[in-house]
Amino acid sequence: MHAYKNSSQPKQKAELILKYGEIILQSNIDSAFACGKIGLNLATSIKDELLRAESFLLIGYAYEAQANYKNALTCFLKATEISKTLKNQGKLAQCYTAMGVIYWYQGFYEKAEEYYKKNIVICQQIGDINGMAASYGNLAILFDENGQLDSALIYYQKALSIFDPSTKPKQATACLDNMSLIYKQKKEYKYALLSNKESYKIREKIQDTIGMLASMNNLGSIFIAQNNLNDAIDISNRVLQLATRLGSKQDIKAACLNLRDVFELKKDYKSANQILNKLMMLNDSIRNIENANQIAELETKFKTKEKETELTEIKHEQLLREKENAERLRTKNYFISILSIIGVFILVISFLFYKRYKEKQQIADAISKKNQAIEKQKSIIDMAYHELSEKNKDITDSIRYAKRIQEAIFPTTTFFQSLFPKSFVLFKPKDIVSGDFYWAEEDKDGSVYVAVVDCTGHGVPGAFMSIVGFNLLNNAIHEHQCKTPADILNRVNHDLNEVLKQTEHESAIKDGMEISICQWNKSTNEFLFAGANTIIYKVSQDNIETIKGNKHPVGSFYGEALKPFHNIQLAIQPNDCFYLFSDGYADQFGGEKGKKYKYKQLENFLLNISKKEMTLQAQNLSQEFNRWKGDLEQIDDVCIVGIKI
Repeated sequence: MHAYKNSSQPKQKAELILKYGEIILQSNIDSAFACGKIGLNLATSIKDELLRAESFLLIGYAYEAQANYKNALTCFLKATEISKTLKNQGKLAQCYTAMGVIYWYQGFYEKAEEYYKKNIVICQQIGDINGMAASYGNLAILFDENGQLDSALIYYQKALSIFDPSTKPKQATACLDNMSLIYKQKKEYKYALLSNKESYKIREKIQDTIGMLASMNNLGSIFIAQNNLNDAIDISNRVLQLATRLGSKQDIKAACLNLRDVFELKKDYKSANQILNKLMMLNDSIRNIENANQIAELETKFKTKEKETELTEIKHEQLLREKENAERLRTKNYFISILSIIGVFILVISFLFYKRYKEKQQIADAISKKNQAIEKQKSIIDMAYHELSEKNKDITDSIRYAKRIQEAIFPTTTFFQSLFPKSFVLFKPKDIVSGDFYWAEEDKDGSVYVAVVDCTGHGVPGAFMSIVGFNLLNNAIHEHQCKTPADILNRVNHDLNEVLKQTEHESAIKDGMEISICQWNKSTNEFLFAGANTIIYKVSQDNIETIKGNKHPVGSFYGEALKPFHNIQLAIQPNDCFYLFSDGYADQFGGEKGKKYKYKQLENFLLNISKKEMTLQAQNLSQEFNRWKGDLEQIDDVCIVGIKI
């Protein structure tokens, strides 16, 4: 309505008010009737015949809702005459359907069927599947009233297969309501209630008040068929209140019929008699002999008018042909006269086009020279791009080969499993090569060692440091005969300083490593740990303990001398689990808010999976990491080693 009030164009105002009237027709009949009258006045003032037809249809629908069938049919006949004059087949099909409904209401079933079939013929011609579906539904109603229930269901299903509840909710709900009544007659109450419930939900969603009343009346009749009399009374009384307020006489009549049947079944003849009196008064106002005679008279007048219109159209076509022949002769003479003028005009235009062509030719030559220069520059750029791609491929191939070298020096799975039968390794490099690595070894005394190392940086620089660190760990065991984790870290700390030529005063970059290293003497069952700025987790009997190493890494300087590392001896029991790890897993960003995973969450996750098989623990850790990371980039290398005693 806001757009209607702001519009200054009569045609637009008429279109808007009619559209608004269609929307409110199912909830406010009087307002819809007023909209149709306003639209008709506007359409008449601007002599827009199509809008006049649409106005008559809206007014007719309002009369129909009030059970004023004579006036409704009069409006539909006027809309039909206009649609025929305009040769608007779509609008004519709509008129035929509306007229068929009126005849059905009045009990003229043969006439109703005639107009429904007329609608189908037109809809097939113009490809209007929705119009066909509407007539399928209307024909189904006729089959229903003739007792042909299976045929009625078939036609309803045909209509429902075309009507999409999201785009044609009113038509779909009408089919569902009527199908529920057929299922009721067939005593298939389950399907009757399902169809009714689906219809009511759709009508409630689109706020179709009149349609909701129809669904409620149908539900009342189903309750009666099931002998659920109290529910039938409740729903019928609700319909009476709403229908009386809206002035919908057909819904009042349907509710009264339901109440009459209920009171008769309950043998409450006094209440039944009151309802019968109300029904008689209502029937007199809705459907009487005089009204039926008036409708029959209107039908006769319409048929006569239809024949007169056909004769008028034939005469009009003859006049048009004569006028067209005269027009062709005048046109021919006109073209002969004008061709000479056009000839001169063409000569002038040809000269101008030739001149324009020469100018364009000069411009094209200049553009061609510029294009040649651009092509030359493009060729140079393509060559540079090719060279860059080749170099990038060479670099990538070299890094991939470096990965093979790095993987070759790491402990094999077979060797690692021989030292620690119950164990796993989760290794996820950020780039092709990694700055994290894991190490395992056995000394001459039968002690086995395992370490997780996080070198400064990742990618190629980290990979170089990992090779240096791996060799220093091997040298500490085999050449320098180090016997404890602390001895190994102190030796690696010293040797790394020598290898990288670091001094306290000259080194501006602190190249180093964070190392967790454990020693397990299987014969004495002694377990030692030393850490360079790292921690490990110990899980024993459903408890998890954080074991902290020294708070300085390998390769960093503090004062004038390197700080030493110390051993931590741990008491162990069968099935205790130890987890060594770099910081890549806990520092990974992810989750719903894109935050770090953090050590506390890793600690809880390891405690939850600690009783599982070690290979299954590795799978769970990998899945959890991928879930947390999601679509975000991996920020660092990840390495976790788990050992079960």
